[in-house]
Order: sequence, then C-alpha cells, then structure tokens
Amino acid sequence: MRQTAFIVLFILLAASCSGPDPSPGKGAFPPLFPDPGLFLSAIGHCRVQPLPQKISGLTVPHHLLAADLLAAAFGRIQGHDYRRIVLLSPDHFSRSQTPFAVTRRDFDTALGRLTTDRAAVGRLLSNPLVTKSSLFSHEHGVQALLPFIAHYFPQARILPITIRQNSRPADWEALAQTLAPLLDANTLLVQSTDFSHYLPQPEAKRRDQETLRVLSGGDPQEVLTLTEPGHLDSRGCQYLQLKLQRQVFGASPTVIANRNSQEYTSEQLQKTTSYIVQLYSAQPLPVEGSRSYFFGGDTFCGRFVAKKLAAPESRAALARQVLKITGSRPLILNLEGVLQEKCPEAPGPYTLCMEDALSLPLLQGLKVQAVSLANNHSYDLGEDSYREMRRTLVEQGVACLENRKVLDLGAFYLAGFTDVDNQGAEKIARLTAQDLKGLSRIKKDKPLFALIHWGREYTDQAGPREQALAALLEDRGVEVIIGCHSHRASSLAATRKSCRVFSLGNFLFDQDNPRVSGVLLEAVFFPQGTYFLRVHPLHNLYRSPGGAR
Repeated sequence: MRQTAFIVLFILLAASCSGPDPSPGKGAFPPLFPDPGLFLSAIGHCRVQPLPQKISGLTVPHHLLAADLLAAAFGRIQGHDYRRIVLLSPDHFSRSQTPFAVTRRDFDTALGRLTTDRAAVGRLLSNPLVTKSSLFSHEHGVQALLPFIAHYFPQARILPITIRQNSRPADWEALAQTLAPLLDANTLLVQSTDFSHYLPQPEAKRRDQETLRVLSGGDPQEVLTLTEPGHLDSRGCQYLQLKLQRQVFGASPTVIANRNSQEYTSEQLQKTTSYIVQLYSAQPLPVEGSRSYFFGGDTFCGRFVAKKLAAPESRAALARQVLKITGSRPLILNLEGVLQEKCPEAPGPYTLCMEDALSLPLLQGLKVQAVSLANNHSYDLGEDSYREMRRTLVEQGVACLENRKVLDLGAFYLAGFTDVDNQGAEKIARLTAQDLKGLSRIKKDKPLFALIHWGREYTDQAGPREQALAALLEDRGVEVIIGCHSHRASSLAATRKSCRVFSLGNFLFDQDNPRVSGVLLEAVFFPQGTYFLRVHPLHNLYRSPGGAR
C-alpha cells in the first residue's frame, strides 16, 4: 500500500511541476495538492503530545510520502501563538531570476486559505537579491507544507521564500541580515528540506550520518562541506536556519527523527530520499521514539562526597536532578578511584577510594550501564583491588570499560583509553599509536565511539597532543571522541567526519571552585542506526546535590 502511495505521489509531483508558470495574477494561488484526505489522514493518525515549550524553528520534509513526519512535527508545536511563519524552501526548478523569490499573493490550500505577510514581503524586496515570482504555484517545497500550517496555525501570516540552488554563501548572509529583524518571539522559522537524494539506503544512511554530525555541532559554516543533492536538497536553507537560530534566538537543533523512504516500502529501492526533522529551541527538548545514551565525566563517590551524600535525602535529591535530564536512560561515567568494601583509614590525598555501600546503590539509582576504568586512579590500591572492583561492578550489572579495550553497548562500540597513568615514573603521554592498533579490527556494523582520559587539568581546550591523538583515533574509525580528566567541561565540535568533546568535566567530584564545570553528552539513536549528539549543562552536583544553583 505504501509503495503504491509512493508511486502515485511521484507521478502527481512530476505532472504538477512540469507545466508552465501561470500568469502573475492578484488572486490567491490555487492548491497544488487539492485533496484534503491525505493531510487529514496524517493529522488524524498523529498521536504525539504537544510540547510545553514554544520553539523558534522547525525543519520538515516536503515529500508527502512522509506526511506522517510532517503531521507529527507540526503536532508537537500546536497550541502556541505564532503570528508570522517564515518558510524557507528550495527553488526546485530554478524559476526565480534572482537567488531568492517571494510573493505577495495569498494561498488557497486543501485545508483553508493562508494570508501572506505583505509588509514583510516588502521589507525583503528592499534587498536586490530578492524578487517577486509566480513560481510558488508549482513549488512543492512550499505547497506540501501549507495545508499543515493552515490546520494548526490558520491565523498566522506566512512569508514563503525560495532559494536557488546556485545561490552562494554570500547571498545567504545578505538574506540573513534582511530577514533577522523580522524574527521575533511570535515568529516560527520553518525550513522545508529533504535530505540525501537518489542513493540506495545504505549509502543514504552514511550521508545522513555526516549531516547529523554537522547538525550536532550546530556550526553553519560546516553546512558548506555538505553536497547537493547527496546530503540535502538545499544547503542555503539549512545554513540560514542554523545561522538565524543561533544569531536571533540563541537556539540550536534537536533532531527528533531520521528516516529513509526505503522504510515506507518492502520493495528494494535503488534511489531513495532521507528525512531529518529538527526542532529549534534555546533549551533541550525531549526526543520520543528513539534510544538515548548519556555520558558523564569524572565521578568520585568517596572522601567529602561520601560525607555529603550520607544523608538519604541528599542522595535522593542528586538522583532526581540527574534523572530529570536523562529520563532514566543508560548513563556511562568515568569512575575515578577504586571501589572497596572498606577504604583505608588514611589513603592519602591522591589515592581515591570509594566504599561499596554508598557507591553501588548510587550507580544503580542513576541507571549507570557502564563505567570507564581507563583513567589514572583505577590502580590507586594496586592490581588486586582493581580486579576486585571490576568483579564487583560486573556482578552488579555495570559493564567495565578498561584501557585499550572495547565494549559492545548495543547501538555502538565504545573504546577506552587513558593517556594519564599514575603507575610508573611517567604519568602523562602514556598512549602510543601501537595502543590504538586494535581499533582497525573492530567490525564496521555500528558506530565506534571512544572515551579517553587525557589533557591538562582545569582546561577546556585540547592541546597539540590531544589534537594529534584525536586524529589518530579518527584515522582508525572512531566517529565520536569523548574526553575526561580536566574537571572542566568543553563544547562539542563537529564536522562531517567526526565529533569531539575534549572534556565532559565533572559529573560528581569533591571540588568546589569556579574552574570546575560539567556537562552530560547525549547520543540519540534512530531506528536506522544513525545518531545525533547534544550537550546538556550540568550543575555542580557536589556543591548542590539538591539542584540549587
């Protein structure tokens, strides 16, 4: 049935877009898709819960094969008041005479009429790169979205803009300057974009993952490394969305869906199209229908932490604060120190020991799936104590990531390394290229991440050595590099090929000074095996187990 729908929609699009432009009249554009049934069916089957937060941007496909994704995206943001909706679309058939086109005409849709924001159009026309055009009568990048807008936001005025494929980054920057003053708290910026085109699903998945890494970093400049149509059908649309969201709203993307047209049919397709649905907000948004894993940084449950968490109410408050972010999804931590049934009376200031009675229930309550023992404190009490700790953790259902070893965590492989080691005379720069050799033998059936203990304490930037090690890891197939040890959090940097977080900082450590900070890194996995990364700020859990700032 879905295969039939796919063929019918393809024929409909081809026919509707092949005719000549109508005369530039003054009346409303007629609907390109006049049958309300397709839109009402998708809306009627939508079961998503509306978001309590008002978002500033939305990226959706324009292939009506994915009408369910469109309905779910608009359904999540219904109930909020948007007075203006700016719609960025590719100029699929290059009918505009300038890089950008607009219209003053209204639009009739299968679900009602939409009024164009003529005053805003006038502002845009002050830019010589923007002209009026009647191309909107046949532009499915606009027309496929309008019935959903008419249903969910019938009172909003719309500002559709098309972007030619041969427009340049300088053109996009010029449009951003003209468009930015029109964006306010009552404006929604909608990007109409389909992603990888004309590829078999395995290759489309690879291209989607490259795009998702770029979106994880959120840097508009990285969009320039993507290709049309291999990655997406309009770099200009995606560039402007990222640029304006960051500049005007301080917002970043949350990807809530990544799907391929192959998923709509059992017949093997040689040419597919991918869809990536994005929501934009200054605050992290929930992602439903996917698997998430969280990574936390340096974790130590002994010494002054143990004293502070001795009270049950403090432990419960800390768990609530963390679980509010993770939603009880699996958590992976860098466990600094040695777990023991009983710690020595005076282990010394640089010997880290944690007692089982407090630490193990805390790890279980936080839903910790794995801990990294690849750090400079795991052997503080010797090899026998290390082996006992590892055995205890495994018996409690917590996987142990050891130095130069790899864990299979279901959706991805996780390799562990430490460049800092308290054993022996040399304590830093312990990792060698030989230690990384085994990575090349890991199967390529799922993504490979690495959790590495490295760098200088209290820094949030990788130095030359960390940059060189990261390049070696990437050469051996590591896609995501996650660092620990510095006690200070850094940002997420991303390119098409890889993502790096130099330091997650502290998850829980008995340090209370302005230099320390922490974040949680979330990896959201979609059904086809691709992932999107995002960072969640984390308050100092040692200073304030109850969550007070």
